[in-house]
This record gives sequence, C-alpha cells and structure tokens, in this order.
Amino acid sequence: MPEDSSNKQPPAGDDRNLVVVDEDFVNADTEDRLWLFWERNKDIIVKGTFGVVVGILAFLAYFFWNEGRREALGEEFTACQDEAARRAFATRHAGEPLAAIALTDVADDLKRAGKFADAAKAYDAAGKAVVGDVKAAKAIATRARLYAALTRQELGQADAEAGIVAVAEDNSAPDTLRGYAMYVLANLALAKGDSATAAKWVNLMDKRLKPNHVWASDKSWLVRSEPSLLTPVSVPPALPAGK
Repeated sequence: MPEDSSNKQPPAGDDRNLVVVDEDFVNADTEDRLWLFWERNKDIIVKGTFGVVVGILAFLAYFFWNEGRREALGEEFTACQDEAARRAFATRHAGEPLAAIALTDVADDLKRAGKFADAAKAYDAAGKAVVGDVKAAKAIATRARLYAALTRQELGQADAEAGIVAVAEDNSAPDTLRGYAMYVLANLALAKGDSATAAKWVNLMDKRLKPNHVWASDKSWLVRSEPSLLTPVSVPPALPAGK
C-alpha cells in the first residue's frame, strides 16, 4: 500500500519550521550590519536623539532662569530697608517665601517699637502670605502664627494663649518653635500659680521634642528656679455644695 505523503507535510498554517532570512544581511560583516541598521532606523534615532537633546536644553534653560530669578529676587529683598519697601516687595511677590519673610521683618520692627496691635496684624499677614507645603515655607508660617499669639499675649487678649497652645501641639512645627511655645506656656502657668500645668508643659518638652533640644538648658534652669515643678502642688478636690 503506497505511503500517504500528506502525513509527511506540516499542517497548513504551521510556521514552526519557517526561517525568515534577511537577504541584506547575508555575508555582511559588523560594519555592514551597523550601516544597514542605521539606514533602516536613522529616522527614529535622529528624532529620539533630538527629543532628548531638546529636553536637556529645556531643563538647563529653566534651571539657569530660575537661579537667576531667585538671585535677582534675593537682591531685591536685601535692598528693602524700611517698612514701606518691605510691604511693597511682599505685594509684588505674593506667594514667595521671601514675601512672608519681608512681612515678618515688618512685624518684628513694629513689635520692637512697642506697636503690638500693628505687629500682630503684620504677623497674621506674614502667616497668610506663605504658599505651598515646602518645609521651610511652613516653618515661616508657624513662626508668624506663634509671634502673633505672643504679641497678643502682651496686649492681654483673652484668646492669645490658645494660639500659643496651637503651636505647642502642632506635631508638624519645628522643635525650635514648639519648644519655645511650651516654655512660654510653662512660664505663663507659673505666673498664675498653676504648678501642675507648668509641670505638664515642662515634661512635654522632653517627651515630644528631640533629645538635647535647643530649649533643654532653659527648661533645666526653670526647674531649678522653681522646685514646685518637680513635685507640683495637687489641686484639692472641690467641696460638695453647702459645705
């Protein structure tokens, strides 16, 4: 019986045994292969290289432009020597950290001059002038908020202490500012004869701030000068009505 030749042929559509041979690469050496690769892909290579170069040049242009702008901004800020110039600078460059610093400088000068009400308003403006979530910008805003509260404390305003507490309780605030707020609150409590509250803030300085924080020596001096902070006097329970 003759052998069925159809069994020896691969099924239709089965290309497992097919080998594609690029005739251009037959007997080509390395140099020829590179030349052929270039000829076939030069448009893609040129466009890709051009895109990379343009991207790098754009980045460098922005970097140097931004550096030059910041340098010019710094020089303009340094040239502001009085309140009017600093306020004008802050208006021209609203949103810039230096605008908030300019208003903080205005507030500091007003506070030193004893103009506490105007200083508090300037600190408020400085805190609102900060834009963005950058760490340095947030520190400027926190400093303005704290000094606004401290200034209002000197004015004897009832809500001032709450502003100081807000900074002391702000975990995102720098330790330098938080520690100062706690230290001030401890002194305010002592001035009222409230040793328990003063001791609370003194203890929180060590619990919530980094070891060897900048206010550690001030805190130690305060404790040495006020022994009641080590063993604060307990507040006696309130007597029942009618006794």
